[in-house]
Amino acid sequence: MHHPIAVPETESPLLLNLLFTALGLLVLLMFVSWNISRRLARIERRLAPTQASSDSTPPSAAETSAGGAFEAFLSEDPARRNLTKGEQFAAYRKWRQEKGLNWSGS
Repeated sequence: MHHPIAVPETESPLLLNLLFTALGLLVLLMFVSWNISRRLARIERRLAPTQASSDSTPPSAAETSAGGAFEAFLSEDPARRNLTKGEQFAAYRKWRQEKGLNWSGS
């Protein structure tokens, strides 16, 4: 004998409303994520030529040395180590500008 489970009439519309609401939110979430994905792809396409044409010169020896460019800066003139940190960084910024190690502002 097969006895169907009786659902009270008050719960059936509530259950259907919750089901349709959840389904609607899922569709909305999928649409939003698709839209975000499309926009990110468009941004990547715009950035790709910029990255490909950027300056592709290899880093200088000063930049790839063990202590980095700052260590190379200090090693060039031992007197620089006796400067205060503020003076060292000001001289370092000027040194990088002279060596062409700064990024251009373009």
